[in-house]
Amino acid sequence: MSASQASIVLAYRDFWSGGGKAMKWKAAAAFSLAATSMSGAMCGQALAWGQEGHAVIAEIAQHRLNQNTYDTIEQLLRSHLKLQPPATVSLASVASWADDYRADSHKETSNWHFIDIPLATKPGDASASTTAYDPARDCKDNASFGVCLMRALPAQEQILADPAKSDEERWQALAFVIHLVGDLSQPLHCVERMDGSQGDQGGNTLTVSFNVYRPKPDGSTYRDLTTFHAVWDSSLILFKYYDWGKVALDIETDVIPHLPAMPAADQTPEKWLAECHGKAEEAYRALPKGTQIKSDNPHAVILDQAYFDQFSPVAVEQLALGGLHLAAVLNETLAVDK
Repeated sequence: MSASQASIVLAYRDFWSGGGKAMKWKAAAAFSLAATSMSGAMCGQALAWGQEGHAVIAEIAQHRLNQNTYDTIEQLLRSHLKLQPPATVSLASVASWADDYRADSHKETSNWHFIDIPLATKPGDASASTTAYDPARDCKDNASFGVCLMRALPAQEQILADPAKSDEERWQALAFVIHLVGDLSQPLHCVERMDGSQGDQGGNTLTVSFNVYRPKPDGSTYRDLTTFHAVWDSSLILFKYYDWGKVALDIETDVIPHLPAMPAADQTPEKWLAECHGKAEEAYRALPKGTQIKSDNPHAVILDQAYFDQFSPVAVEQLALGGLHLAAVLNETLAVDK
């Protein structure tokens, strides 16, 4: 996110009261804040969902906060940004702060953003094999880069839930929770393809050519030499959408109403991780057979229109699930009767 993009442009009032009541919300004001108010330099290239994806997830979650959770979050955000009521701040405006914080000389949080479960599927292999999460293998501590997502997230939830912590400590934990739950829905944050001792860093070392055509009336061909990870971060979403607000609106009207109800037993990060990794296996399985993980392939792997048509809906659905998961985490973490 560049400094010019660091404006907080959404604020909401007349919120819903939860408990299954109809949501009522409207844009109420706009606050433009300098990038420095986010306590971190803005990085040029995020390594998670792009900033748009994280904003979508936060926006979907915000529509589902109960009143106590919403009030607590608003108080923490206002405290950090030194705003007075009735000023309000959207979750979307801080959803990418954790990436900025990491880029601003906080490499000790690098590993917080992903969990490298080894890939079982080979590109082009039609088998449906997957690898289960093994904490001892996949979540080792690293003195320089920190713990994996599955240990970082509950630690930040604990800080957020603790009223004895300072507002600033809880604000930072809130920003991490918003972001890390989003990362837990990005399939390439739940996988690493290994070739001997070499890994592809969740598709970051795999160069691809994203070759698709824009819908009519445009109809133009679009080609982008990028990485497999970046395709899942942004390209599968932003090729179709030019505005993250439109993504969130379409998800609310066209995706979430058709999702199956999630049993309470499935409302756990472990379950979400298994689903995330399963999607990653599918994403790799659809690559051309024999795809290598090297970044210096003599010919870039081509992801064509068929790949986009198959996986763009998957990426959008993962954003929807990320928003629902985030709402559940925040409501549970900040429950009055905990």
